[in-house]
Amino acid sequence: MSIVQFTRFKGGDREQLIKNARAAKQIVEKHGAEFLRLSQFHTGQWAGEWLVTTRCANWEIFGKVQEALAKDPDFAKVLARARELGELTGRNIAVGIDL
Repeated sequence: MSIVQFTRFKGGDREQLIKNARAAKQIVEKHGAEFLRLSQFHTGQWAGEWLVTTRCANWEIFGKVQEALAKDPDFAKVLARARELGELTGRNIAVGIDL
C-alpha cells in the first residue's frame, strides 16, 4: 500500500521552481521516499499550476520521512524557497490499494 502526497503550487519562475524541486528531490529521497516528481497541469481547473508528487511504500516509511524532513535544515530552506516562488494551493494524500 503506497502513500502518495500531492502538493499544488501556483505561480513562480519555471527555472527557479525546477531548480528548487531538484534540491527537494535529493533530500526527500535521501530520507526514504521512493520518489519526488514535479509536473505542471496543462488542462482543467488547475491549468498552469505545479504538482509535486512524493510516494512512500507505506505509512511507516511515510511517517519516518515526514519526521526526518521536519528536522532537516536543508529541507526547511527548500520549503521556504518554494513558498517564496509560488503560492501553495492544495495538498492531498492518497492511499494506494494493492490489486
